[in-house]
This record gives sequence, C-alpha cells and structure tokens, in this order.
Amino acid sequence: MSLSLSELPGALKRLNRQRNRYLHEQKRRIRLVLSAMLLRSANKHEKIPQAPQRVVFPFVNLGIGDAVCHTGLWRKLKDLGYRVQIIAETRSEVFFKGLDCVDDVFIVDINHIDRLEKIDSDIVISMYSWMQRKELLEIKLLSRINYSYAISIGGWLKRPYHITLDLPDNFHITDPQKQLLAALGHPCNTLRYWLNPSSFSDAFIKDCLQKYAKKTLIVLSPFASVSERTMTRQQIFDLIAKLQHSVDCNIFITGEKHQLATLDHASANVFICAFDSLWHTISLVNKADLVISVETAIVHVACALNKKLVSIFYSTNINYNDALQSNTIFKPIGENVRKIIVNRTTLPFDTDKVLQASLATLAAADRLAVDPASSGNCSSEPLEPATVADS
Repeated sequence: MSLSLSELPGALKRLNRQRNRYLHEQKRRIRLVLSAMLLRSANKHEKIPQAPQRVVFPFVNLGIGDAVCHTGLWRKLKDLGYRVQIIAETRSEVFFKGLDCVDDVFIVDINHIDRLEKIDSDIVISMYSWMQRKELLEIKLLSRINYSYAISIGGWLKRPYHITLDLPDNFHITDPQKQLLAALGHPCNTLRYWLNPSSFSDAFIKDCLQKYAKKTLIVLSPFASVSERTMTRQQIFDLIAKLQHSVDCNIFITGEKHQLATLDHASANVFICAFDSLWHTISLVNKADLVISVETAIVHVACALNKKLVSIFYSTNINYNDALQSNTIFKPIGENVRKIIVNRTTLPFDTDKVLQASLATLAAADRLAVDPASSGNCSSEPLEPATVADS
C-alpha cells in the first residue's frame, strides 16, 4: 500500500501509538506476573462445588455507576443465602454501606494495599479482570484475602483463579454476572439493577419538594467525570430553555458540588441540587417524572429505579479494543429508556434531539402500565432502549 507525502505523518503517528501500546501491555503483563508470584496456583474448576457462603468482590478504582450495574447480582446472591462482601475505597463507603444487598464493606487505600488487614472469605470474584487497568489491582488484593476459590471475568492472567470466565461477544455488563451465577450453580436469564432508597433521604427529599409547585419533575445530570461526556454550559441552558418552552416543569440539576458551582445562573423553576449525600440524589431521582443524563452513575440509578430516562452516551472503546464499546457494555436497561449516542465527530450534540427524545419518553411512558415491583428481579428480558445516533 503506497502512501502520499501528506499521509505519511499520520501513518507514522499511528505506528508509534501501536508500538507504545504494545510496550505498555508487555510491561503490564510483567507486573502482573511478578505480583502473582506469591499467590498459589489454582486447580481449574467449571463450577464451585459448595453451598452458599461468603463471597467477596474487590471493587476499587471504579465509579458508583459500575457499582449500581452489579446491584442486581448482589441482591440475587444475598437472596440465595450468600454473605456479600465488598472491598471498596473511602469515597464509595457511604454508598456501599447503604445497600441492603451488601453485608460487609472493607475499606482499602489502593496506594497502600499491603496495609489492608487480611479478609476472611470463601470465594473471591474479580469482576473487572477483563479491563486492563483494573487487573493488577485485583491481583494485588488477592494477596490480602484468605479464600478457598477465586473466579475472574476475562483477564490475561489465569494462574491464581480456579475459574476464568471468558467474555461473550458484544456483551452487556450484566452478561458476565449471569455467567458467574451459572458457575455458582444458579442460572439466571436476566438481571435488573437494584437500589433501596434510604428512608432518611426519602424524607429529606419529600420535605424539599413540598416547597415547589406540582409540575413535571425533571432531573438533569449534565456532568460526567471527563469533559468529553459533559454538557457544555451552552448545551445545558439551551436544553433547559427548550424543555421549559415545551413542558410545564421543575428542573433539578444534580452533580458534584465543584461542577454545580460553574452554573452561576439559573432560570425560574430550575434548581441546583448540591446535596451532601448521593443517597439524597437517589431519592430525588426516585421522585422524578423524567431523568436526562450524560453517561454517568445517574443513568444506572434511573434504570435501577425504573424511571423514564433519556441518556446521552459518548462512544468510546475500552482497552483500545473496538470490540469493547462502552455504549454497548454499559447501555441502560429498562422499558422507558431512550439513548442518544455521540462521538468525537458529532460533538457538540444537538439539544433538539434530547428534547425530542424527552418528549417522546414522557408521552410513551404515559401510555404504558409499568409494574414497579419488577425492578431488581430475575424475569423476562427487558425491552431494548430506543437508540438515536446523533449526526
């Protein structure tokens, strides 16, 4: 294949990126092997041959959204008689301790894993071994656990694990969880996220909402952890104006306090929610008639609570692998969900499409009788969310 002079610099840059990624991956694997040297080799199994017992999930260097995506699994295990244990960081301690599907929470500083006191458990499950930047942390945490069996999802290093479950093609984040349940002897066709809003937070939000007129309640979550997935100020205020022109509504904007501080202007019937606790936000979402969110934890919170949702997903791959698309793996689930996909070539996205999806979601949901008791259970497959590609 011949290249023109104008194409040569771009081709050299691509070759250099490929070389750097290859070298980075080889260094990562060397660190994995060295970290695992003190761990015992595991005899391979297809299933764990024991009754329900303690099961521990290392869940560090991950977001609250990742945790919400696993709540259906933890609820299922607890209902089956397992004792669910979580290893987490201080920043997510309050969330995990508020979950009624989690029994024990162990806090670790990932910069000093060796200081974590030994944890007694029966089964260790490394759910994110398939993600390159998580695998080393999960291997290091194995050394701090007294366990009988270890299970990993994907991942390169297999020696310490009794069972390594391969990732299916084009998987959703709940698919490996269903594989895990089958390996534990509990097949399940569908998992739905599970959240239990706290009575204290519910009472706080109920008291707050009494101050406002009875209008359609819209929760807007425009901020993500990275700038590519965050709405611009112009997008935020354009969308607010269009919503207020079309719907008689109160709009509550949620996010981290430092993000909300950038919104120095708000229209009438628009409220900035700088809550002290994520559980307050969860209770607010539970009261919403509609949730509009970029790709962040609020998307999955809304799914867990079976709310009407418009989600805006920024399309990226994981591990530099085009087969691992974040908008497929973490796509929202539920009967009242619409998803708008954007990427580098379609930013900034069109707020008119968000408005249209919002109005359609409100109208469609008004025509459906949704059973709220279905959330969190193993049942029939959920309906696929409607998807709109921004162009």
